Amino acid sequence: MKKGIAAFFLCLLLTGCLDQLQLKNLLFVDVVGIDYVDDSKELKVNFVISALREANLGGGRQSALFMETTGANLYEAVSKTNKEIPGILSVLETRLYLISTKFAKEQPLDHLNIASQFASNPLYAYLAIYDGDLSKLLAKKSMKDQTVANFLIGLLDDEKTRGRIPSNKLLHYILGGTQFMNDFALNRFEPYKDSARLAGTSLFSDGRYTGINLSNEDTQLANLMGGETGKNQLIIGEQNGIHYSILVQNAKRHFKINTDADKLRDIAVDIQMDVKLIEDGPELKKHTNKELAKTEKAIEADLNSKAAKVIATIKQANCDYLQLAHEVAAFHPKVYSGLSWREQYPQIGIKPQVKVRILNNAILE
Repeated sequence: MKKGIAAFFLCLLLTGCLDQLQLKNLLFVDVVGIDYVDDSKELKVNFVISALREANLGGGRQSALFMETTGANLYEAVSKTNKEIPGILSVLETRLYLISTKFAKEQPLDHLNIASQFASNPLYAYLAIYDGDLSKLLAKKSMKDQTVANFLIGLLDDEKTRGRIPSNKLLHYILGGTQFMNDFALNRFEPYKDSARLAGTSLFSDGRYTGINLSNEDTQLANLMGGETGKNQLIIGEQNGIHYSILVQNAKRHFKINTDADKLRDIAVDIQMDVKLIEDGPELKKHTNKELAKTEKAIEADLNSKAAKVIATIKQANCDYLQLAHEVAAFHPKVYSGLSWREQYPQIGIKPQVKVRILNNAILE
């Protein structure tokens, strides 16, 4: 019995040693940056790599490494990098794919599809666009006392938690099908001082970056029109001399597809929004129902005006960001079959209709 127990523990120790040796050899790719080499179609691929050094039972020291290589595709780039540094390049823990604006204009998903063929693929990683020198950004040692990877991904995590930006997970675009998923908006980074910042979203039409962007404020509204519940989102605005600050408590979006016989007339994007009104000054003001109704109407008018501008922008880009083609095809197949959606989409009447209900006053925490 004692010999059996001893053998059991010996097996555990041996397994730990083997795992430790494998762990020491792994080079975890945190961020993958993709651009083109000059004016060619050869890929320039950047890797921000985290390696665990001094791996011992219960600990280890993380180090960061920046690598740049070229290749016809991601597979070739990974293969080249494995030959240039000791260790095994692993994309199992990749958290962000960051693409340049130049690369984004040339059907980027065609190149990214290959990521699904890696044995340990990082499809849960974010996909975002950087409007600047990608190599220069990712080669930085740190940003705001954080690693480059943690800084960029932290910005995305925080805004996604607030519901102000789309999720943009790679899985969504690679496995989502092509018929209705080729129009989307990617979160956009831009250079800012010695680091980078989120600067709204970039609009894609038929899988290509259009060069047209939504601001941070526009992205927030587009996300609400896209179905985000908007819990605790802060919205600030002004209408007819009435300045307001509201905390969204809940937002419900409904599409209303209006047809005449088998022809599409227009589409209403209805948003019912429950909000808390934030007051200025040391004391909360007391409002009459009449005053609250007036404030609600002013907020609705402002948000409807802003939402209409957002829709005008996505139509200008011929980007079906709200996936309205999917809605029409699903609920009005005869109507959809009679449309040439890509050609007719910019002329379709899409009308936002925001309704606001003020629940009570609130103090911003």
